[in-house]
Parts: sequence; C-alpha cells; structure tokens
Amino acid sequence: MSNSLFLISVTLFGLVIGSFISMLSWRLPRIMELDGREQLKAISLGGSKCPQCKTEIPWTRLIPLLSWLLSKGRCHICQTPISKRYPLIEISSGLLVLSCFALLGQTLEAWLTALLALWLLTISIIDFEHKLILDNLSLPLMWLGLLINSTGTFASPQDAILGAAIGYMSLWTLYQIHHLLTGRHGMGFGDFKLAAALGAWLGVMALPQVIVIAAVSSLAVSLGLMLMKKQTWQQEMAFGPFLALGGLVSLVLVQLGA
Repeated sequence: MSNSLFLISVTLFGLVIGSFISMLSWRLPRIMELDGREQLKAISLGGSKCPQCKTEIPWTRLIPLLSWLLSKGRCHICQTPISKRYPLIEISSGLLVLSCFALLGQTLEAWLTALLALWLLTISIIDFEHKLILDNLSLPLMWLGLLINSTGTFASPQDAILGAAIGYMSLWTLYQIHHLLTGRHGMGFGDFKLAAALGAWLGVMALPQVIVIAAVSSLAVSLGLMLMKKQTWQQEMAFGPFLALGGLVSLVLVQLGA
C-alpha cells in the first residue's frame, strides 16, 4: 500500500474511532454510580438517540463527520441542532491518528502512539466537560504503559516503573504544597494518576518535559481566557488536557530524536 493511501486509510479509521470516543466520553461520566458489569451494559447496549425527541438514530446516519454535514447538524426527525462536539471530536481523532503516522511512519511505535493519543483524547474530553479524570481510564493506561515498556519500547522497564511512581508523587507533592500555602485545591487526584500513566509510558526522564509543557500551555490558555474576560483567576480549569498534551508531544519528540 502506498504511503498516501495508507495515510488516508488511517485517517478514516481515526474518524470512526472518534465517533466511538464521542459516545464513550458522553456516557461514561454519567454511569459512574453503576457497578462494572452495569457500566459495560450501559455503554454497549442501545443505539445513539436524539437528546430532544429520543428517536434512535439509524446506523446510516452515524457515518463519522459525513452524516453531521449532510444533516446540516440537525436531528432528521425533530430538527433539533446536534452538538458540534461530535464532529469536532471525530475530526480531532482523525487528525491525531494522521499526525502520528505522518511523523513516525508505518511502525509499531506509531500504532502505539496513536493508541495513546486516542486514549488521552478521551480522558481530556471528559476532564474538560466534567472536571473529572476517571480511574477506569487512567489506571488501565498506566498498566498498559508498564506492559508495553516491559520490552523497552519507549523506556526501560526500570524507567517506566520509576516514571509511574515519580509521576504520581511529583504532582501529589505540588498539590500538598499549594494547598498548604493557599488553602485551595490546585488540582485533582485524577491528575496524579494521569501523570503516573504518562510516566509509565515515557519513563522517568521525560516527566520534567511533560510537566513543563503542561504548566506553560495551561498558563498561556488561562491568561488568554482572562484577557478575553471569559475566565477569572479564581475559576478552576481542567489540567488533564494539558498533561495529555505534554505527554503526547514528549513521546513524539523522543521518537523523532528531538
């Protein structure tokens, strides 16, 4: 398969996965009070429905991005506008997968990086919308990172284990210092677990870069929102998406030799 055709194929694959991510990120935070078996049923059973008229959407109208464009962003029954979150998530997923393979080639590492990117996208969406990083996403990601690095794929097994431990403890320590000085909660415990997962994937030596990218990008966005008067300094902002950005950028840079 030619490189161009391969990139088109994986981009389409990314769009399809993005459709699943949009569904998962919508349902998962809303079913956390259920036990594990009931959660699986709630996710896997029942098709997508219009939130207004409750009409089940046929599979012919669930083609990623194309269906939303053809329906002009409205329900085919009641004409209620469909949130732009769905096409935006699908586009983001497709672009992430495309970028991984365009930069890293047709390699196992590219597939694993794309997997990490899509997983982090799911975590970031939920954190952005609910200020919540779910254990049943961050903890499996950590164990998967340790498993992948058991053969030294991105880091040595020792560096991966240290990365998981120090990733958690570093943000936990910053949290405790911030809380001691200000009396406020600067971040959530989900951020600690996400940092541990990124440490397991990238190894301990990459953690400073991950945290610096996350801190600088979050500060830049916060200042931008405050200048536009869309946020005050007292308002909380999800830190998970910025940790995800730092982790993904760092992993790609390591593979590119930067």
